[in-house]
Formats: sequence, structure tokens, C-alpha cells
Amino acid sequence: MIASAAILVPLPAPLPPGLGARIAAWLGLACARTGCEFTVAELLEMCADGEAQLVAVCGAAGPVAAGVTQVRRHADGRRTCWVLALGGVAFGPWSAVIAAIERGAARLGCSNVEFVGRRGWARVLPGYTATPCEVGFHFEKTLEARR
Repeated sequence: MIASAAILVPLPAPLPPGLGARIAAWLGLACARTGCEFTVAELLEMCADGEAQLVAVCGAAGPVAAGVTQVRRHADGRRTCWVLALGGVAFGPWSAVIAAIERGAARLGCSNVEFVGRRGWARVLPGYTATPCEVGFHFEKTLEARR
């Protein structure tokens, strides 16, 4: 189960041998969903090239999920954090995982967190706006400005 205070731990690419198969399997769960535009190999390549960040989601018992995030810089100077993939075997408050991503995004100067997912995420993440798109729903949340 994911702890209510999930912690994200950045992982190196290539993955450590003892963790690689498990992380790849969790990312595979995310990539298997309808509308995912990436394969596990593509996500890991993006991380190895420095285009995205691979993270382990850790609860009290250790890693329970993995994700790939990407900070995008816009022409107007804004930075947004996209969750490209997030998967795992844990059942629990996934909102805690997203909250950890939001904290990391805010530390990096991002103004928003965005991802594409199933409509059901709206129940889990009431602070996000959900707009239908071709492959599901585009979720977006504006982060509070850092003081």
C-alpha cells in the first residue's frame, strides 16, 4: 500500500540491476493503458538522454510504483510538469503520489502539473480540471505560487 506521504526517489538510467525488472514492469502497466503514446523502452531512453526523469514511488515498505515525468519549458517562460507514465502494483491513495509529484514540480519552478488519463482520476484528484481529449482526459492543475 502506498503511504499517505509517498516519497519520490529519482533513479539513474540505466536502471540498477536489482530494481530494473520491477521498474520496467511497473512502467509497462502504465504503457499498456489505452492512449499511452510511449513504450517502456522509449521512456527509459528519454530518461537516459536527460529528456525526462525516472522516479520510484516509495512507501513505508520501499518502492511500490514508478513513473516518468518531464519538465517542459514554454516560449512564454512557463515550466510545466507532465506525468508521462505512472504505474505500480500498490493499491492505496494515489493522490499521495500525485501530491509528491506536485511538490517536486513546484521545487523545479513548474506552474502546472499535467497528464492524460482515464476519467476516473477526476474522483481521486478533485483539484484538477479534466478536459476530454482524443485518448482520454487531459488533467491539469495550477500549482500555488512559491513564496
